[in-house]
Amino acid sequence: MAKFGKKSVVSNNIWNYNIGILGESGVGKTTLMYNVCSKLVGDDGYILLNIGKEDGVKCIEGIVYEDVPNYKAWNEITKDIIDNKKTDYPNLKIIVIDTLDQLFEIAEPEVIRKWNNDNATKKDFTPAKTLNQACGGFGRGEDAVIDLLLNRIWELKKVGVAFFYTGHTKRREIEDAITGQTYSSLTTNMMQRYFTAVKTKTDVLGIACIDREIIKEKTGKKNIITKQEETRNKISSESRVIKFRDDNYSVDSKSRFAGIIEQIPLDADEFIKAIKNAIDTAQGDVKADTTTSTAKVETPIIEETPIDTDENPIEETTETVDKSALMDDIRTRFKSAGDDTKKQIKAILKEKGSGKLDDSLEIDVLNEISTILDDEV
Repeated sequence: MAKFGKKSVVSNNIWNYNIGILGESGVGKTTLMYNVCSKLVGDDGYILLNIGKEDGVKCIEGIVYEDVPNYKAWNEITKDIIDNKKTDYPNLKIIVIDTLDQLFEIAEPEVIRKWNNDNATKKDFTPAKTLNQACGGFGRGEDAVIDLLLNRIWELKKVGVAFFYTGHTKRREIEDAITGQTYSSLTTNMMQRYFTAVKTKTDVLGIACIDREIIKEKTGKKNIITKQEETRNKISSESRVIKFRDDNYSVDSKSRFAGIIEQIPLDADEFIKAIKNAIDTAQGDVKADTTTSTAKVETPIIEETPIDTDENPIEETTETVDKSALMDDIRTRFKSAGDDTKKQIKAILKEKGSGKLDDSLEIDVLNEISTILDDEV
């Protein structure tokens, strides 16, 4: 009898890995997945599952997809692929889950239904109406959802179909397990318990976001109290990027490949190149280069013409801050603003957002609020 223990081999094929892309709505996640899959495996090699209330495929010409409005459709499609892989889907290599948060949402009613059916004949059984009531409570319903979906995904993997997925993001306050201190991170918008279960099975997770350069410009006014020249933040350019690594943990990215590049433009060719280079590095074929890709894909937005005055021409500085810095600046100045100004800002937040100053607000809304605070004398 041969002894146990075998040597692993890093696959050259990107579709042998579990890959996810998270990003805000409209950033280009679905389009990226379509372009990546088309280039890697062709039309017969992938199917994108348009899950739940997702509707991004209608704006993409030529994408291979199926609508998955509920768990019944998910079960039917994935079971058909598993049962008939060799005959009906011989070239299928990737299932794209668009989006992960919607997949978990459509699975929750199925867990409730199954729990009620399995226990209907028991004496004094009260049917569950919510997930918290199913499976005996205490989070067991959520665990059942996780098992239900991951078991099916692993059945797909056993017949040679990998899973790629997309998901939405939000900014969360994360507590460091070691120090107990909190920090802000751009991460999933779904229940952390669900996401963690999938993330642990993910080989590469990129965060798609808009990298904005915000400059400080002088307003031509002086603070009546400090007598200092007042400045305001203004966006000067932006580009869509994917972050695979972040040593500051400001984005919730991940890679099992130590040699993956830190950041790339949001582009299919750059995406494929980044992962292929990471694979080559893992195989020892090339030396790791984890610096940010300098390839240009996105065109900077048109800059606004600076306001000018005869006495105090506006000067632009080269200091760069991020979107969160602009929000911090607004929060600080809001505290000392007058009641009318506060009322005006609250109305804008309610009209153009969730009613709160958070990361979901567009940059032009933040600039509008900043301008209102600038105008207060």
